[in-house]
Amino acid sequence: MSRFWLLSAVGRFWQVPLSALTLTLLRPITCSLFGRVLLGAVLFLGGCSLPRNSAPIEPVYASVAARTKAQQEVLFEAWKLVNKRFYNPEFNGAEWATAYDRYKDEAATAGSKEKLYDVINDMLGELDDGHTGALTPRAAWEEYREERAFVGLNLERLDGQWVITELRQGSSAAESEIAPGWIALSRDGESLGEDRLNFESLPGETYTWLFTDPEGDERSVPLLARTLPDWMPPEEKHSAEGWIYLRFDEFESEYHKWLGDRLKEHDEAPGIILDLRNNGGGSVSSLEHVINDFFEDRVSYGAFVSREGKRDDEKSAWRNGEGYDGPVVALIGGGSASSAEIFAQVLKHYERATLIGRPTAGVVIASRKFRLDDGGEIQIGLQDFQTLDGSRLEGNGVKPDVEIERSLSDIREGRDADLEAAVEWLRVHASAKARANL
Repeated sequence: MSRFWLLSAVGRFWQVPLSALTLTLLRPITCSLFGRVLLGAVLFLGGCSLPRNSAPIEPVYASVAARTKAQQEVLFEAWKLVNKRFYNPEFNGAEWATAYDRYKDEAATAGSKEKLYDVINDMLGELDDGHTGALTPRAAWEEYREERAFVGLNLERLDGQWVITELRQGSSAAESEIAPGWIALSRDGESLGEDRLNFESLPGETYTWLFTDPEGDERSVPLLARTLPDWMPPEEKHSAEGWIYLRFDEFESEYHKWLGDRLKEHDEAPGIILDLRNNGGGSVSSLEHVINDFFEDRVSYGAFVSREGKRDDEKSAWRNGEGYDGPVVALIGGGSASSAEIFAQVLKHYERATLIGRPTAGVVIASRKFRLDDGGEIQIGLQDFQTLDGSRLEGNGVKPDVEIERSLSDIREGRDADLEAAVEWLRVHASAKARANL
């Protein structure tokens, strides 16, 4: 099962445009009309994006020859950066030496920037790396602006179908008749791919989506793409038994400060449920701060390994965290990626939490963003990651302690089987603790 947020651009890879080091998921396997693209860990070095006062416009070329030359130069620039920088000198088995020659003719005839970057991302896709992908100049500008055009659908690949699992508040999808559990079939007559969604949404444009509703009827729904902030507010819920549910979808300073405040406020809570199922990663600094919130002292969490084999062993932040010491359950799944996967693995390694759900994305490569000459950007995987036991999360992910099957009927009924299992685990844990104290 794969999970994708339908973003506003074709082959779009999401990266939080924050400071220094970032472990963020890029989804080479697509887009989110809503907020982000899914999959992996990112080492982002700030300062790569330059301010832009307005959205880039489609270039006009003096001749076909000028277009051919300019577009092939962008493709070659991307190829050359990967050839020099990619973390795996074997390029994950791709025939990288011939990649430029095999794609240059297609790049030459691309009719727009979006089509050109489709070609670039097709070439980069041969690397099979969730942290390596390219953004068009417009997409890079939207990253800088921290907002983009969404129609508001969250799609999850389930039983060979694209199933709607959430609708973004404020979006046209949320204001339509569409509901979780509908099956998406096509957009503007173009069928959805099995493992990749190559769509771009432009602000103010309307796209006609075809769905199947729970009764099996086909429904055609026009959806307007609106520009909305990237920021997704965190979520807090309380149970009558005192357990606290906390959801945050990025490892970023505002989120980790929010989490620290919530843990401080509820330091006596009998249990915490952390929802990482939509968390695509974020800043390394935030990851290290969050780890500290669940341990009394600093802990090691793994190592980044360079192309040359240099190993950088990592530890959680120097500062003391909240040190919440009560029971913890973490909900994980295919939408948990990058630093969210590292965090889950750390909790599991130290037996600090019980993981419930499904395996994580398995995309944990540190990467950096590079500016291309035409204003686009390319993200390239630069370092592998090893866990504390020496294993790789890349391609493997983190396995839950308790695996829960995700079903279409649950989505349509509004039932969260993962959360139910987490509550049951806490009840059993509390009961066992009470008996031990008799």
